[in-house]
Amino acid sequence: MIGILILLLCFAGAAGCSSVRVADTHNTTIAVQSYNAWIAQQQTVDRDTESAVAQIGDHVTAYNAEIAKDRPDLALLRGNLASDQQFLDQWGADLTALSAATDRFEQDTTALAYDNGSARQTKEILGQMTRHMRAYAIERENARQHLIEYVNNAGAYIAPDDPDYWNEQYRRDAMEAKAEAGQSLAGGDLELRNLTTQAVHLENLQ
Repeated sequence: MIGILILLLCFAGAAGCSSVRVADTHNTTIAVQSYNAWIAQQQTVDRDTESAVAQIGDHVTAYNAEIAKDRPDLALLRGNLASDQQFLDQWGADLTALSAATDRFEQDTTALAYDNGSARQTKEILGQMTRHMRAYAIERENARQHLIEYVNNAGAYIAPDDPDYWNEQYRRDAMEAKAEAGQSLAGGDLELRNLTTQAVHLENLQ
C-alpha cells in the first residue's frame, strides 16, 4: 500500500513525477500503473484544454474587434470558429480516453486486498478519489459543452453576410456560454485539489 500512497501523493497535483517504482503485490502494481495512466491522460486533457481556452480567448478578442468594424472580415471570424471547434473535438476525444482510464483505476483498486486495521477507511478513500476523478471529467466536459455553445452562437450571430441582419441575442448567448465555461473549469480544478486532500488522508492511515 505504501507504493500506491507514494504514487498518489506524487501525482495528486498533476505535475512533477512521471513514473514510480514499487515492490509490492501484483494487484498494487497494477493499481499504480492504472493511476499513472490516469494521470498521463489527465495531463493530456489539461494541456489540450489550456490550448483550446487560450486560442478561443485570442479569437474572442479578434471577433469583438472585427464585428465593431464597418466591414468586418467574416471569412477570418468563421475560420477562427471552425478552428476552435476542432480543438473542442480533440478535447472531447481526450475526455473519452480519461473516462476509460478512470474505469480501469476503479477496477484495479477495488481488486486490492488490505490486511491492516485501516482497510475499510483505505477502501473508502480510494472510492472517494475515484469519484473526484469522475467529477473532474464532468466539469471539464461541462466547460467543453459551454464553449461549443459559444462557437455555435458566435457563428450564428455572423451567419448573415449583412451586419444589418445580425441578431444581438446570439452574441449575448455566446458571451454567457463563455463565462459559464470558466466556472466549470474552476470546478474541475477544485476536484483535483480534493483529490490531493484524499491522498493526504490516505497517507495518514499508514
